[in-house]
Amino acid sequence: MSTTTMQTTPSVATPPSGPSAVDDAVDYRRVLGHVPTSVAVVTANARSGPVGMTVGSFTSVSLDPPLVAFFVDRSSRTWPRLYEASHFGVNILGHGHSALCRAFSRRSEDRFLDVEWSVSDRGVPLLDEAIVTLECTRFKVDLIGDHYQVVGRVESMELRATDPPLIFLRGGFVDMGGSQRGEADA
Repeated sequence: MSTTTMQTTPSVATPPSGPSAVDDAVDYRRVLGHVPTSVAVVTANARSGPVGMTVGSFTSVSLDPPLVAFFVDRSSRTWPRLYEASHFGVNILGHGHSALCRAFSRRSEDRFLDVEWSVSDRGVPLLDEAIVTLECTRFKVDLIGDHYQVVGRVESMELRATDPPLIFLRGGFVDMGGSQRGEADA
C-alpha cells in the first residue's frame, strides 16, 4: 500500500499569541483557510438546461441511509436553478483539474462550455473528468446562517479514477505529490 505525502510551503506568518474574537469576516476566512477542503462540482439539469457550481464544502453525512451534504451561499445566483431539479450530481475533481474548478466558479451562464460531460440515466449531467461521481436525490435543505445546507441521498456512485483529489488550502490548490500552488500558478 502506497502513501501519498503532501508537501506544502511553510507559513512565514507568525501565528497570533492567543485566540481572537470572531467579529471580522476577513480574519475568519483567513484562519479557516488553513483547513483543507476537497473540491466538487455539483451539477443538475434545470428547466433551462444543465447547471453546475463549484463547492468546497462537500462532505459525507451518513452511511444508513447514504447521505452527503454541501453548502451554498444564500446569495448564489446558481442555487435557484440547481434547486429546480430533484436529482443532482456530485463530481469530485482530481488533483489535475483546477481548470474545471475555475470553469464552474466563473460568473457565466454556460459553465459547461468546452467541458466534456454526459447525461446519466436519471438525466443528471456528470463531468467526464471527475474521479468520483455521485447521483443524489435532494433529501433536505436548511438555511443555516448565510448558507443553505443541502443534503442529498446517494442513489448511485462511481469511482472513475484513483488519482488524488483536488484540495484547496490557503487560497490555492495543493498538489498531493508536490507543493502548494497559488491561484496564479495553477
